[in-house]
Amino acid sequence: MNVVVNHPIVAAASASSNALDWLEPVEDANTLCDRVTAASPGDAIPYFIGLLARDRDRLASRLDAEHRAELDTLADCAWRLADAGWVHLVQRRVGPESFAYLVIVRARPRQQRQRAAVLLAA
Repeated sequence: MNVVVNHPIVAAASASSNALDWLEPVEDANTLCDRVTAASPGDAIPYFIGLLARDRDRLASRLDAEHRAELDTLADCAWRLADAGWVHLVQRRVGPESFAYLVIVRARPRQQRQRAAVLLAA
């Protein structure tokens, strides 16, 4: 489920003074997972800018097959993170026919944090 967010969003790991730096999406699914596990609850991590449904579609997409496959993997990873309770999926309009698709990191239950620590240590 996507929700349009109208309030200010806190960007994860943003040390720059440029207000639009938070719009820089992650490169791939591995980077998204790494940033989610390192982020604090409430941090917003963009994973795509554009129209996700259109750009994932084989016929309507403006992306080549390789980039579309990478986008599918990234969007599926974001969905699995949300399904597992790690993040909320949201979108924010950034322009005409353009949205920032974000994962908002959720507070993790203690049991989930312990599991994540074991996975990161391995």
